[in-house]
Amino acid sequence: MNSLPILTQAPACLGAFVCGSIPFGLLLVKLVGKGDVREHGSGNIGATNVSRVGGKVLGIVTLLLDISKGFLPVFLAKKMGLGSDLLALMALAAVLGHMFTPWLKFQGGKGVATACGVILAADALLMLLPMGMFVFVLWLTRHVSLGSILAAAMVPVQLLLAHWMMSPMLGSHRTGQFASLLPWLALVVLVIWKHRENIRRLQEGTESKLWGAKKEDTHV
Repeated sequence: MNSLPILTQAPACLGAFVCGSIPFGLLLVKLVGKGDVREHGSGNIGATNVSRVGGKVLGIVTLLLDISKGFLPVFLAKKMGLGSDLLALMALAAVLGHMFTPWLKFQGGKGVATACGVILAADALLMLLPMGMFVFVLWLTRHVSLGSILAAAMVPVQLLLAHWMMSPMLGSHRTGQFASLLPWLALVVLVIWKHRENIRRLQEGTESKLWGAKKEDTHV
């Protein structure tokens, strides 16, 4: 549990939210003179849409920056020795910042890259199942959205496996530890909810694929 008072926890979460809210994809596309990325393709500000509007290099830079804005606040908090429950809240706040950035009238991206960043900062081993699932599904279907959805679904599984290995004995301490998993579960639900239109298109068979799709016909 955290030893910090609520008046200290709140600014920490706010800082993570602000860090996560920086719309790097939008800024980079405008910087290279390609206009507003929201007016192209899926209208998303994430790396996949940026790569189709501004090129693969710009998409990779956006991906790395979106990961870093989730990684940085959680990493710094971890280095300061803050508790796992506050780290989880900060992780959720950073992803919320990306999804509902105040600089874009509380519109934003789908949070996948930023979620990767916060997980890597909290514990890189927690990325094993999600990343494996993402790579496998992307290779199999070429759908970034489907890979992202199923990778997000693997996060609770990985968390529960890690939790079970660290706390094999039942008891009140373990119950308290489960409470710190709730922000991570909320994060996963939000990421999947943000992909609801992709889920609909996947069901209809109209979802675009990573390669072989036209720039203006992508919905990822």
